Amino acid sequence: MNRKIVDTIFFLICFTLIFNNIPKPLQMNFIGGPVGSKLVFYPLAAGFLYTAYCQWKYRNILQQQGIVIKFCAVYLGVTLVSLVWGLINYPYWQQVLAGPVEQIEKLPKVLAFFQSHGIEPDTKLLMSAWISVRQIKGLFLEIFWCFGGAYMVYCWYKHDYKRGGRIAAAGLLAALVVFVIYGLIDAFYLAGSDLATNILKNVNPLLHPIKSNNGWWPPLLWKNQLRSVFSEPSHVGNYLGLVLPVLLFAYVKKNSRVFLATIGIITFLVVLTNARTAYAMLCGILFLFGLIIILRLREHWRKLLAALAVCCVCFNLGVAFLDYASSSSKNKAQDEVTAQTVLEDNLLSLNSDVKRSNGARYALIRSNWRITLQHPFLGVGRGLAGAYMIDNYTEEEAKNGEIADWVRRSKKYGLFATGQGYSDAMNEFVTRLSQTGVVGLLVLLAPFIWILYKLQENAGTEALIKHMLSLILLSSLVAGCNGSVNLIYGIWIFLGLAYAAIYGDSEEV
Repeated sequence: MNRKIVDTIFFLICFTLIFNNIPKPLQMNFIGGPVGSKLVFYPLAAGFLYTAYCQWKYRNILQQQGIVIKFCAVYLGVTLVSLVWGLINYPYWQQVLAGPVEQIEKLPKVLAFFQSHGIEPDTKLLMSAWISVRQIKGLFLEIFWCFGGAYMVYCWYKHDYKRGGRIAAAGLLAALVVFVIYGLIDAFYLAGSDLATNILKNVNPLLHPIKSNNGWWPPLLWKNQLRSVFSEPSHVGNYLGLVLPVLLFAYVKKNSRVFLATIGIITFLVVLTNARTAYAMLCGILFLFGLIIILRLREHWRKLLAALAVCCVCFNLGVAFLDYASSSSKNKAQDEVTAQTVLEDNLLSLNSDVKRSNGARYALIRSNWRITLQHPFLGVGRGLAGAYMIDNYTEEEAKNGEIADWVRRSKKYGLFATGQGYSDAMNEFVTRLSQTGVVGLLVLLAPFIWILYKLQENAGTEALIKHMLSLILLSSLVAGCNGSVNLIYGIWIFLGLAYAAIYGDSEEV
């Protein structure tokens, strides 16, 4: 393989991670599956094509395929068994058939084709087949792009994972410059700048589709919250799982004030997001980083204190900025913004059922948890939980405005209509439990649990990069509690690098 070509593609993969919801004309959902709506699809596809070409020409690129094939076969088998069993026992066919046939996007054309040839197909059978094919296709695409992407990165850097780590860090830091610059423009918008507002109005439609989901999400401008290049502020939290560990360990290694200042800027921007996911991720990553320093890298304790001090200072600067922005003529907020009110609204509110969007989010989680208790081992089947969720809301939960709207949309547009109602828990792990059961969740987590264990077991050599990989994987998994681990694709890149760090020069896995 030409190392320059591979390194360039890998840099572009890491750089494009921040653009995780590109405009509709650029999306490639039909073949991209979990990455189809992300800009990373394009360099990732180029990487697959180049790897396939090199394997065809040189026959020495892919190695240790056996263990990967076996794992993918187990993952595929468990998910398929869950899906088939779920379809066989699906009790909501009457509601599905009573809904509009357009809920399955291409089905009307198929029905019209049969009817034009004098054939009256069994609608239930056709819908069942269509749903099965759609879910099976999605499953194969997930395996290919996610586990396949991790395996490709492993093959690229199996003999030099440190080179891969440097390129990944360079790509993330280059993207961080874009995130920070756009975040500062967002900050001026929050403070009432007309220039910043006009910039956002013109550029935001180039970054993500506007009002493409439920008629409002993502909005052209997000009131009172910073979101930078992302579709919503909470996605900043998922992004932190990748970039903040890189910054922290780069500071530990280089002892550079530039990295320390950048950590402070990130903290300042996180405060302006007013997003609980971002706040929780910031605090959680700093806590885990502190544990790593105290337990494994004690010689760097001064750098830990310096990083925490800078974060505290920049947190208070962010609070002061929010107070200034809230008192501007355009926002006209009357309550003073203080560190206490910010923490209460964004961290302490996490355990409250009534604050912010907790009512809807916790209702989704509880509904899916009830489904899990009813179908603990294999779940109800991939993509089939929507109707079960509606049945499992309590009377009080169903009165929540957001829940009521999702239920109304599901009934109006159909249980399988894309983007009209929530059919998952907005939490990767609870969704997996309800749809594929305990068995499906454990199979998904197995590669992560194993490599996290091996990274810590073998952290004696090249400790900094191995601890960094551990922190990235762990924090990215935790970020999956906000929607999905695929919200930002980076977890698969670092899964591949982690396996290269442990097994790259080994003869067997």
